[in-house]
Amino acid sequence: MNIKPNIQGKGTGADRTSGTTETMADSQSDREEESPVDSIPAETVSSPVQIDQVFEILKNDRRRAVLRYMSEVDSEVRLGQLAEQIAAWECDKDVSQITSSERKRVYVGLYQSHLPKMADVGAISYNKPRGKIEPGEHMAFFVEYLPAECDGTESRWTVYHQAIIVCAVVLSIALVAVAIAL
Repeated sequence: MNIKPNIQGKGTGADRTSGTTETMADSQSDREEESPVDSIPAETVSSPVQIDQVFEILKNDRRRAVLRYMSEVDSEVRLGQLAEQIAAWECDKDVSQITSSERKRVYVGLYQSHLPKMADVGAISYNKPRGKIEPGEHMAFFVEYLPAECDGTESRWTVYHQAIIVCAVVLSIALVAVAIAL
């Protein structure tokens, strides 16, 4: 922040024109009141997890799937059950239709990498020897930042862009029809 010295004495003691005193801290607090940081809720500023940790967890599709599943179930689940559901989502199949190799591929990734990383930041509670997973103390914080999904296959932006393209094509056809009619 660049603060210019006030030659007339304002900000350093008495204001010579009105007889009031204004300190540099007072004028700085006036500027801080207009700051956009004030509009951020206090619970966001003092979060239990660092923002880098949030992005680290949420950047992986499988970890996001774990959070979604755990927030739906909201109770203890077994690793095998979790791996089956995530494999079914990834293969776009029903749980009863996934093969053992599809399930194993997800199981190993969860067991060795994803679940320990999520447990380290409190997103889940993971009992590795027993293969049990529960919502962690900070899980609600991570779920709050999960991206919303339309139907699981397309992002909202894709749908918006498709709608804009359709509108543009319809408008272009109408303009061409009007131009021909004239």
